[in-house]
Amino acid sequence: MRLSKQILLLVLFLLMMLPGGVQAEEQLHTKTVLVIGTSRIYADKVTVARDRAISNSLVSAIENVAKDFLPLESLIQNFQVINEILYSNTKEFVQGYKVLTEVLSGDTCRVMVQATVSIDKIQQQLSIAGIMIGKKSMPRLLFFIAEQSTEDSLLQYWWGEGMSEVKSVAENSMAAVMMEKGFLIIDYGELAQNFRNETLSLGSELYHQEVVKLGVRLNADVVIVGKSIAGKTPNIMGKNIKSFKGTVTVQAFRTDTGEEIAYASQSAVSADVDEVAGGNAALSDAGAIAGKDLSLQIIEEWRKEIKKLVNIELVVEGTANFANFVQFRKILNDILGVNRVQLKEMRLDESVISVDFQGNAKELADALMLKAFDSFGINIYEVSQQCLRIELILSE
Repeated sequence: MRLSKQILLLVLFLLMMLPGGVQAEEQLHTKTVLVIGTSRIYADKVTVARDRAISNSLVSAIENVAKDFLPLESLIQNFQVINEILYSNTKEFVQGYKVLTEVLSGDTCRVMVQATVSIDKIQQQLSIAGIMIGKKSMPRLLFFIAEQSTEDSLLQYWWGEGMSEVKSVAENSMAAVMMEKGFLIIDYGELAQNFRNETLSLGSELYHQEVVKLGVRLNADVVIVGKSIAGKTPNIMGKNIKSFKGTVTVQAFRTDTGEEIAYASQSAVSADVDEVAGGNAALSDAGAIAGKDLSLQIIEEWRKEIKKLVNIELVVEGTANFANFVQFRKILNDILGVNRVQLKEMRLDESVISVDFQGNAKELADALMLKAFDSFGINIYEVSQQCLRIELILSE
């Protein structure tokens, strides 16, 4: 009887060591995943199909690792760029792989591959492209851009008495670029009416404390303040074509701290027979360049707050009820910030789990307390710096 229990525990332990296709990370800067690749066999060329199936599996491996630290809005907004960066050169990100098994079924070849993917290299390339990483929502931006085009003698802006709510050319261009990076843009068109009394006294020269307060009330995370000015340059071509220069100078401030986190001053030149069109083209180009510049700086600021992975040990009692333990591990694995769950040890009624978590043990305990379990509850009776002691308790 005792031998049967030992065999059963060994089988359960082996099953638990296969958490849904994701294997244990060898270290925090790589991740090893189990994936399946498929390819059709054409003209009986099995070797070609096998190689293609392996290539497909490596793409899936990179995709599985990348989506762990890419916010959903960033993944959606930048899907085309991410596709070009990650999937066109799998050798750069896959440190090694092993074909575990393969099968031929009719005209299809399938392979099961264990691949080790570099987290550092993926994050580095995404950061260079100005793509936000980490399970943190992209910031909501609110623009305060005063603009003077070639047809205006004074700065025009959406706030203040007697001003229209038309967005500036530079702002439109800047916002479009930053939306492509995954930023969320606040449309102040309708909101401005509700705050008209508060903005009437504001002129083109803004103090950042003023706009930060408005940003807080409009639920902005970052306010972008500055000017965009267009004018003629001395260059001409023939009798009609003139050149125009647009300059955009902006600062970005966090609304929670009031701290300046980004600055950009960019210029662009255009040529046109029409003064208005030429000036607007220069402003649009300068705004796009400034938008890219600001995006990189704000993303870097936001990345600083992405918590590093911490290894936390969970000692779980009451695991003799295997179904309850499986459900506990599943819910634990779905908690935001949990990057890896690995069973380290399994005894008769107690198991030890290793968890890589973006936060500390107290934060993981708080997250677990908010979860609902079907037929049992949890008693977290000890929380230390890197360890939780938990008891699975049956519901009454």
